[in-house]
Amino acid sequence: MHIHLDVIGGIAGDMFSAAMLDTFPDLAPPLFSLLDKLTLSSRLNITLEPAQDKGLNGKRFQVRIKGLAVKDSTHFIFQNTQQHANVLTPAARASTHHHTRWQKIINTLEQAPLAEEVRQRALEIYTLLAQAESQIHQVDLPQIHLHEVGALDALVDIISAAFLITHSGAKSWSCSDLPWGGGTVRCEHGEIPVPAPATLKLLEGFSWHDDGDSGERVTPTGAAILAWLKQYRQPIVGQTQRAGYGFGNRKLKGRANVLRVCPFKTPGAAESDGQYISQVACVIQCDIDDMTPELLAIAQKNLRRLDGLIDLTSQTLQGKKERWVTRLEMLCLPENLSAICDAIFIQTSTLGLRHWQTQRFMLPRRQALIEFNQQDWPVKYAQRPNGERSCKLEADALLNPLTSHDQRQTIKSSVEKYPDLTQCDHRPESTKEIK
Repeated sequence: MHIHLDVIGGIAGDMFSAAMLDTFPDLAPPLFSLLDKLTLSSRLNITLEPAQDKGLNGKRFQVRIKGLAVKDSTHFIFQNTQQHANVLTPAARASTHHHTRWQKIINTLEQAPLAEEVRQRALEIYTLLAQAESQIHQVDLPQIHLHEVGALDALVDIISAAFLITHSGAKSWSCSDLPWGGGTVRCEHGEIPVPAPATLKLLEGFSWHDDGDSGERVTPTGAAILAWLKQYRQPIVGQTQRAGYGFGNRKLKGRANVLRVCPFKTPGAAESDGQYISQVACVIQCDIDDMTPELLAIAQKNLRRLDGLIDLTSQTLQGKKERWVTRLEMLCLPENLSAICDAIFIQTSTLGLRHWQTQRFMLPRRQALIEFNQQDWPVKYAQRPNGERSCKLEADALLNPLTSHDQRQTIKSSVEKYPDLTQCDHRPESTKEIK
């Protein structure tokens, strides 16, 4: 799946969560169950409410403390432990604030009852945000305090974002140009320009436009989420499925203050008609005539480790100027195309490559373990179009250097005679299905 973020009104942590939950409503119960288990949740009231703006309908994700909605506009402009005057907080709040140490935020995330993948993503997003602010204000992370209300709100937004990113199943992301907004936002030290300095730091390389509506349109938390998603950025590809809308609290003059989430079914997703599994993949080719065999072998080994690489083959051909060349041909998932092309340019000496999309058919297969000679052997079962069924022993199971060629042949022929379990009237005790 590919997800496109249409940043119409802007993006903040709460708008991202609202739009994702409007798009994937089945994720709301497990997310709120998770948030209820957090130790900080007893101090907060977190709700998902219907919302409407400029004729569009969607959701609004609200974090309230003592009944008041917390705006996702707290700038983590830090308090040095030696310089308490260096704190910037929204002017709407009193100057006597409680503050939370940065390490306490990290400890809270590390001890929270989160799945490891969600925890890691939340830590990475929060760290991106904190690093940007600390670089802008030249304060080391271990020496800072965060404004307590803002820290709690950002924790909820970032944990929610990490959970939704993980459970959406999206493999690639994209976003529209970002609205500049402009103007200033008032803090205890006075006015700072928007987009905020940390927001610009996080979003270096992103495209912006001025649509005429001023104000802070992209918050630091929203910017941190986008900055983290940048590593998965790909062009829009696939078929639209549905759309979700997440609204902010502020009203804009010319447009709805909304973030739209548009998921796309990517062509790389495998589909089965019962007989074949059909999948779109990308073919990448390059010809190399100036690498030694040793270095080329290392490059191929490194390329084989890449996520999304399905296969890599090589052949020797005669190229220009009658030189012998090695042609590398790779098959990969479409969402990993750009990353794999980057890796090819890094790992090899090639100055160019070719790529195109192709369609491949695969037979459905099922893995199992077969017991032979008091040892479990991994096999794959497949059914051919004419009804015949085949059993294939995984070759890696025969790597034992103490076995001879004849022994390997005996093991292979013996193991591959076992029938497919799903076609048996009774289940042989010597066979186990791999879950």
